[in-house]
Amino acid sequence: MQPQDNLSHDKPGIVLALSGGGAAGLAHIGVVQALTENAIPIRAIVGTSIGAEIGAFTASGMSIAELVSLATDFDWKQTLQLFMPDLPTGGLVSGRKIMDFLNTKLGARDIEDLPMGYAAVTTDLETGEQVIVDRGGLVYAVRASISIPGVIAPHRIGSRWLVDGSVLNPVPFDVARELFDGPVVAVAVHSALRQQTKRVRQPQSKQLPARIRQLLRQPWMARTQGLEEWLETQLENYRMTQDKKPWWTTRRVLDQVMAITQAEMVRLRSARNPPDLMLAPDVGNIGTLEFYRGKEAIAAGRAATQEKLEEIKNLLEAASNPRDASRHPAG
Repeated sequence: MQPQDNLSHDKPGIVLALSGGGAAGLAHIGVVQALTENAIPIRAIVGTSIGAEIGAFTASGMSIAELVSLATDFDWKQTLQLFMPDLPTGGLVSGRKIMDFLNTKLGARDIEDLPMGYAAVTTDLETGEQVIVDRGGLVYAVRASISIPGVIAPHRIGSRWLVDGSVLNPVPFDVARELFDGPVVAVAVHSALRQQTKRVRQPQSKQLPARIRQLLRQPWMARTQGLEEWLETQLENYRMTQDKKPWWTTRRVLDQVMAITQAEMVRLRSARNPPDLMLAPDVGNIGTLEFYRGKEAIAAGRAATQEKLEEIKNLLEAASNPRDASRHPAG
């Protein structure tokens, strides 16, 4: 992997590495918001999954106000309609509606023309290789990185079929350093990281059953058998946790195994090439598709950043001091 050849290396500022994590990833907006309010410049962003999406919005110049509005004013029912099954193309959804949404918000921008450095982390479905998309259309980079296996169909760029970057790299701090040097501030909201830091199972949101029932009553739900079945499963899981019935359903076992695997990948990558600072917003039990909890997630991102502001400022100061050029990243 070669460092990206653009002006981001000559600019002051931190490099953000934004994790995946579904709706919990809206905490990334709170991080950007807190940094902006405290005049801490961002010179590059590397993201995985929703981190790639929030990163793209930020790198394209979207204002904080618009970004917050996008996360908090967007109706959950409309969000779920982006995931309506259509043609069987390797996932519940082909991703065409998601592409339409991204094109509306990002337009026909190329990554090379962004005002700051940017890269999206993806996974080659056929070879199993990590693929860094740091050239070409911004929308295509985001679409590839958010291709959740089994949910959103793989996206083709060139000869490669790409899926969610979280498969191999849930928090891409190592990619951020290799492309843009540092200082690298990683933001971890992915379930893999929550598994590392929280041993006690969090109670599920009390809003969840009402929201699911609301969705199941929508007329368009009759055309979305896969999504309908998934929501019914979520509702049953909630009932089981409330009734103290056996918690380890088949779906939960699979999700837990994936989280364990990803947590180990993060640990190994951190041992080899750690970020300068890792922020872990307390997003609690925000589920993958609980985008209606945007305000809660953003507040968690803001709080985590405010708590580490002095450390972030110290990293910036050290990076601007030529005598500190040999500084080794903190673990």
